[in-house]
Amino acid sequence: MAAPNPRSHQSNWHARCPARDPGRACCGDGWGIDVELIIVRHGETAWTLSGRHTGATDLPLTEHGRLEAAALRPLLGHVLAGREPVVYASPRERAAQTLALAMPGVRGNVEPLVAEYDYGTYEGLTHEQISTLRPGWNIWRDGCPAGESTGGVGARADAFLIGHAEHTPGPVVVVSHGHFSRILAARALGLAADHGRLLAAGTASVSVVKDFHGERCIALWNASADLLGAPVALGRSQAVPDAAPGH
Repeated sequence: MAAPNPRSHQSNWHARCPARDPGRACCGDGWGIDVELIIVRHGETAWTLSGRHTGATDLPLTEHGRLEAAALRPLLGHVLAGREPVVYASPRERAAQTLALAMPGVRGNVEPLVAEYDYGTYEGLTHEQISTLRPGWNIWRDGCPAGESTGGVGARADAFLIGHAEHTPGPVVVVSHGHFSRILAARALGLAADHGRLLAAGTASVSVVKDFHGERCIALWNASADLLGAPVALGRSQAVPDAAPGH
């Protein structure tokens, strides 16, 4: 059976509040909650380094990944500016380690909704290996057999936004993964889930989607520790091409 077209998936959380101000969150029966979503992608693992799709496989950070995560402390401190956020993290070990190193002493809420894309039978494979099995494959359009579609991941992102982000008067930090982070940002912006393809996110990066003067905006995207002049040892590139797995 063909995977659902992600372009046809539109969020209930946007549709249910058609009269709200553009970009302004609707919180239950109330109005006017300004959303600030701080999205942290976890640090490097052995499979992100080798380009293998990593969904449910529970890998720890590499030593470099630990350095990346720890180096995020000043950047997150700058973004939060002394405010105490509500923190959610994927159940995967790589997300928990990133949270512990980037925000020491902060206790996050484990939230299965923000786990990575379920890659199904493509788990552990590189993009090149998948393309050999299925020429022309594109995760944003085709999804993963025995796993999720992009629209399905978008529905999880919507559930998180409705259940958590849209109800929190203050910053919400989400420690998650490459593909999910991109889809979460797209849905928070009111875009179809497959628009996440336009939002590359490197390992140990920080991105912010927030309400600003009545509009939902990208306030920061794919920022790494070197933004504040703190380059991570070994200096590996943070750039992620669109074809690379999300992890």
